[in-house]
Amino acid sequence: MNPQPLLNYLNDIDRMSPALEDRLLGALEFTKRVKKDFFLREGETNTHIYFLLTGLVRIYHLTPKDKEVTSWLLTEGNIFISVHSFFLQQPSFENIVAVEDCRTHPEFNKHQVAILRRYYAHSEDRKFKLMRQEHVQRYETLLNEEPELLQRATAPIIASYLNFSESSLKRARSDYMNGKGLK
Repeated sequence: MNPQPLLNYLNDIDRMSPALEDRLLGALEFTKRVKKDFFLREGETNTHIYFLLTGLVRIYHLTPKDKEVTSWLLTEGNIFISVHSFFLQQPSFENIVAVEDCRTHPEFNKHQVAILRRYYAHSEDRKFKLMRQEHVQRYETLLNEEPELLQRATAPIIASYLNFSESSLKRARSDYMNGKGLK
């Protein structure tokens, strides 16, 4: 496996010394998950940080009525963990599952503050967009900012990610196609 995408990601945050790169390369483990394999199940404790080389990963939780709510859809070049479980070393309330076949690098902790800031800011931005935008605007934002997700994830997962029912997703898609988007 080629570790270069991970090294590029970390060096973009802050240039690593050759000694740190060597140590990191010696500690990396590659894993492969096929579609529907779990990286983490609710109730397990998250002990690894993953860097996604290929594939699509979904992070979701279940409501008291067993409805799946997708909080993250992550593609190549992203880092993922169950934040609460990893940092507090407590059982997770989330599930992390492969939506497509995945290859990852787990177990690296350097640069964690910068990574945490980046993903926390992205999470807050997404949360506020969901609160402020109408259905068709949410769909259009996803189409403009993360169009590959619409090709790679199923409609129920996309609906959950946008905090829609499947019928609301169909309606938003139809409204967008009929010119009722942001423009």
